[in-house]
Amino acid sequence: QTRTLQTRFITMGWPFCPKCRATLNVESTGSIDCAVCGYTANLADMGKLPSITTYSSQRPTPIWAKSDEEQAALRRSNEPVRATIEEPCIRCSHPEVGYYTVQLRSVDEGQTVFYECPNCNHTWSINN
Repeated sequence: QTRTLQTRFITMGWPFCPKCRATLNVESTGSIDCAVCGYTANLADMGKLPSITTYSSQRPTPIWAKSDEEQAALRRSNEPVRATIEEPCIRCSHPEVGYYTVQLRSVDEGQTVFYECPNCNHTWSINN
């Protein structure tokens, strides 16, 4: 009977009970029991248990995990790219400028918009 349960157990898939399909409890001593139906066994009697190994795909290393030299090089190479708007520069009249917003004042007031001309590098701000 133990042999039949062992075969059914392995075909059912580890770590589920061969009788009721509940998750089995495994103790450090090797004893296996099911809290639902009372099934018991021992790891030593189970033979070789099936195992599956999965691997994650390679992911880019986050900047905080890189060395100081790598971080500095990334910061130098990634110059900020601003959103642009068709607004003339107030100094050189270039037709398009970059902008970004910052909340400098209290929450109930508007954001401050900073503009930067790509032509003459002039910067100015407007409180909205």
